[in-house]
Amino acid sequence: MTSLDFTVVYDALPYLWQGFKFSLLLTASSFLVGLVLGTVLALIRHLEIPALSQIAQAYITLMRSLPLILVLFWFFFLVPVLLGHLSANGRPIPVGATLTAFITFGLFEAAYYAEIIRVGLRSVPKGQFEAGKALSLPTLSCFRTHRWSMSSQSLTY
Repeated sequence: MTSLDFTVVYDALPYLWQGFKFSLLLTASSFLVGLVLGTVLALIRHLEIPALSQIAQAYITLMRSLPLILVLFWFFFLVPVLLGHLSANGRPIPVGATLTAFITFGLFEAAYYAEIIRVGLRSVPKGQFEAGKALSLPTLSCFRTHRWSMSSQSLTY
């Protein structure tokens, strides 16, 4: 092993670049889908909408307890069969690996974002929320907190 041959890496640069772009696109789309769906799920759980809250809780618990690779396999192999049963001819409808990755990553991230956002909503003191409602503020305004600067706080030990 007197010399290392990096021509293989150089020859693979276009494929590496293509994979890098796909990874960025997958990350950005799963972040956006997860954030939007996670916010909806968090609001449903926080506002305790009777039937939807239990469904959202079951979804979040299920998705957080399963490994992502298992969700990917289930979606890739079971969804075509389920779609086939719903179609007229009964044949499985292939979903494809790329679409499977985008959908499952977004659904998987939504469960985690839902818990993060729900805990953030619960961190608002109850008195602040009730005071905002007493002032007839909209619900979203009641959850906004005032940010104090360090110069206005006095720290005593």
